[in-house]
Amino acid sequence: MLYIFITWLILILMLILLAQGIQKSSKDRERSVKRWRGRLIGLFILGSVPLGYALYTELRGGYIGANIGLGLALFFTWAYCALLLCVVLVIWGRFGYKQYKKK
Repeated sequence: MLYIFITWLILILMLILLAQGIQKSSKDRERSVKRWRGRLIGLFILGSVPLGYALYTELRGGYIGANIGLGLALFFTWAYCALLLCVVLVIWGRFGYKQYKKK
């Protein structure tokens, strides 16, 4: 169950970094966050549904053997977090490049 909560915290951290990167790289900072708010909530729900299922199956059933649903849910969420990390690195890299180019 600890893996589920750690994965959920990593997902939230990736989405916060994504929101900060979008805000910093846009010209109109207040409007960009308002415009992306619904999409970020959708991304959070997309990543949280498998974790909710994994938490439900972990609390509900006392399996002696392997829990395939838990493994698949965590694998999907880890892959999703890796994809979000790549997007965050691209956004922050573009922001850093723009800042370096100004100097």
